[in-house]
Amino acid sequence: MQATKWKDMHTDESLQLTMRLIWHIRQIWDAPRAPFLLASFLGLALLLACSLGCAPASSTGDGNQSPSASGSNDIPEITDETLREEINDAYVREVPEETGASEPINWSFDEEEPKEFTVADKQMEGEERATIIIDIKTQSAPGARSPKYLAGQIRTKWELQTGWVLRKWEIVETENISMKYKNLPKPPAQNSNR
Repeated sequence: MQATKWKDMHTDESLQLTMRLIWHIRQIWDAPRAPFLLASFLGLALLLACSLGCAPASSTGDGNQSPSASGSNDIPEITDETLREEINDAYVREVPEETGASEPINWSFDEEEPKEFTVADKQMEGEERATIIIDIKTQSAPGARSPKYLAGQIRTKWELQTGWVLRKWEIVETENISMKYKNLPKPPAQNSNR
């Protein structure tokens, strides 16, 4: 009931302000002040838009609705599509060569490289943090000078980032669990004299 009273009070105040603005416009209607008149009209339009768009949503029921039930506190899900987008530019340190013959490398996932992955484990830590273990297979993007194939598990830590409008999950840390790489044959040399 309070929400309805507040909305009615807000509507009454908006109506009074609108009436004052209309009276003001009528007072200057005959004056050759077109820019001021235009600004007044735009002010009226803004006031009306705000009074209609900024009013709280009316609630049906007893007013004891929880924030999560009202939709204002919805937490987006970490879907495969979210994972596919966010894995790009993630960085994994110390990826060993599968035979141990070469030095470990650091790997940054690239949008151009082919990837296959499955979620091995997913743990939510409250409402704004998550840890996801991913089985991933990938290789260098086409045309790489030293192509590599990588496979294994990585642990990704996620945080829910909140902006003005969007709430979006982002990877904030990546750790190698069992991912290893192997060198692939180098592509044949390209003739650059074409």
